[in-house]
Amino acid sequence: MKVFWKTILVFIGAVIILSAAAFLLPEKVHVERTATIDAPARIVFNQVNDLHCWGKWATWNQIDPEMKVEYINGGVGQESGYHWNNANQQVGNGKLYITRSLPYDSIVVSMDFMKGGLATGYFLFKEDSGKTAVIWAFDTHLGNNPLARWMGLMFDKMMGPDFEKGLANLNTLSKSIIGEQRPVVEIVSLPEVVYAGMKKTVKWENIGAEMGMMYSKISGFLQKNGISVTDMPFTIYHSMSEGEMEIECGLPVNTGFDSTPEITYSKRVAGKYVFGIHVGNYETLEATHTVVQEWITRHGFSVTGGPVEVYLTDPGTEPDPGKWVTNIYYPL
Repeated sequence: MKVFWKTILVFIGAVIILSAAAFLLPEKVHVERTATIDAPARIVFNQVNDLHCWGKWATWNQIDPEMKVEYINGGVGQESGYHWNNANQQVGNGKLYITRSLPYDSIVVSMDFMKGGLATGYFLFKEDSGKTAVIWAFDTHLGNNPLARWMGLMFDKMMGPDFEKGLANLNTLSKSIIGEQRPVVEIVSLPEVVYAGMKKTVKWENIGAEMGMMYSKISGFLQKNGISVTDMPFTIYHSMSEGEMEIECGLPVNTGFDSTPEITYSKRVAGKYVFGIHVGNYETLEATHTVVQEWITRHGFSVTGGPVEVYLTDPGTEPDPGKWVTNIYYPL
């Protein structure tokens, strides 16, 4: 009996000592891994900023393909997030929100693991010579729970390998986007643009010739009135039907003017736009539009106007159509 009580006392003493020692352990946990991704920052950043992409690279999101996910605010960019539910104890239930998103520079996320507590994660991106250094980090407070304090000593060994694998997956994904020349779609904020514009309903087969004539008339009007062009030409597609479409060709200008029956002084509104880059001949623009449109549908957004094409390359100075760059915008 004395041996029994002596064992109990030793056990109780050990618990007291370990509990007291726990308060000498760090109250905060920090896990961090770094990797160089063989892709520009714009590509890498958007695979993290778009929460729909996490299942392609984040190891936790790949544990159980049956995990139920509900996206918040489209699941892309600042103030978006997702809730997850899963019977698998490795996944459990929780919430993740992007609390800060600075394009191509950094992303901060807050995580609520419900019974598992709260945590903050962040990603830092720095591009150099077409490659991107990425830092992925995780911070949490363990509070005054002695067991949690002792568990905190193992966080780096438990989570570090998942971070390393996730960054390796992110590298593979980003390189595949480059290799397959897939357009990267994102949301951007654009300022107001004042422009001289001309609208016309044209037949599909004549659009190239009609646009050339419209830009020529706008340029002639601006030169005659001493008005300067401040940016690249663009086209707004106001409506489309079988066989024809209503388009508006525009040139950004440095000042206002009185509209004529043919040339109007207009403004392209400031706001958020879904944005994609098309590289190649104008004849293949439709394929990039399709990618952007499918992205909009998948994220649950609604457009508020016709798409805009901004032509960054002058075919007169760049004869190779494969190098022509066109920005595509859909207003939200």
